[in-house]
Amino acid sequence: MRCWQRRSARRARGSALLQLDSRALAGFAGAAALFASACGGGPPAITECVATDTLTPLCRFQNPEDLAVVGDWLLVSQFPSGDKPGSLVGFRPSDGTLRTLYPVDGDSTPQGACKDGLSPPPADFAPHGIDLAGTTLLVVNHGSREAIEEFTLGADAEGPTLRWLHCTPLPDDASANDVAALNAGGFVATKMVERPQWLGMLKLAFGANSGALLRFTPATAAWEVVPNTEGRGPNGVEEAPDGTLFVAEWAGHRLVRVNADGSGRSEVPLDFSPDNLSWASDGRLLVTGQRTSVLDVPRCASLDHGTCPLPSAIAAVDPRTLAVTKLLDDDPAMTLGAASIAVELGDALWIGTFAGDRLVRRAGTH
Repeated sequence: MRCWQRRSARRARGSALLQLDSRALAGFAGAAALFASACGGGPPAITECVATDTLTPLCRFQNPEDLAVVGDWLLVSQFPSGDKPGSLVGFRPSDGTLRTLYPVDGDSTPQGACKDGLSPPPADFAPHGIDLAGTTLLVVNHGSREAIEEFTLGADAEGPTLRWLHCTPLPDDASANDVAALNAGGFVATKMVERPQWLGMLKLAFGANSGALLRFTPATAAWEVVPNTEGRGPNGVEEAPDGTLFVAEWAGHRLVRVNADGSGRSEVPLDFSPDNLSWASDGRLLVTGQRTSVLDVPRCASLDHGTCPLPSAIAAVDPRTLAVTKLLDDDPAMTLGAASIAVELGDALWIGTFAGDRLVRRAGTH
């Protein structure tokens, strides 16, 4: 087991497990003491930005935890780092163009509380999981409000644009991770742990279920738990074209498949902790994650630069047969580190990290 230290002067950084705020870190410090009596710093951060035969890092990002593809652009969810707030940016790999999409300087949209129908204040915007459905971008926000933010995707002469529409508060006891729009309307979000977050972390450390998949239906304007989805750290989520739901159970080391009503649950065991999910062009589900434990995650919060050196893995899963094909196994971490998402764009996979300074291009999609 490993233990960790919290730097009081730093804002806690996000993780694949959850984005820890300072109170969660303080609470979990006491819980971690139950598991470890001596501290080790762990491997140093990956600071070199050097390509290998198959992996090319671009070290100009801020915790690019989740990605979505629109045309030849990547939409990137950047979680806060230190004193820097989070943001949504657009990146065009073909020429390296990087533009901020939210918040944008000079935006006159009123800002404030979710209950008042106002956009999130830029100073504490903390985007986590995202999902693009048509021209609607859904974003999990951990700032001053725990909510699903909705944006409209547009374009100007320079590239994609985002305009905030409204937000949907999450249940008071839910700390969310990822979100996915539903074909039938509404959306689902993973409640990774309950709030206060330190209690959810403690449950995970003891091997207990910590959350479930939540569904929001606009007709009733209410959240409900999707039956039969309770698990240890529900993380990424995707819906298949036929309405089947897939949930990455991070601490359970498995991918879960259920029907929309929670029936027909199937489990795919994995040899890593699955984080975010995305669909490949061949219809398979890309599952990205880390080889790590609950106690490994907080040490990523102390990074000042570079990337957290957690080993990473990517697998492709057939949604019908549930056959697993390993695509990448970066162990030990040398270039990538703490991978949280992989998406296809052109002839490559683009890989993000929950704690680091880089996107990584992996040549080939299979």
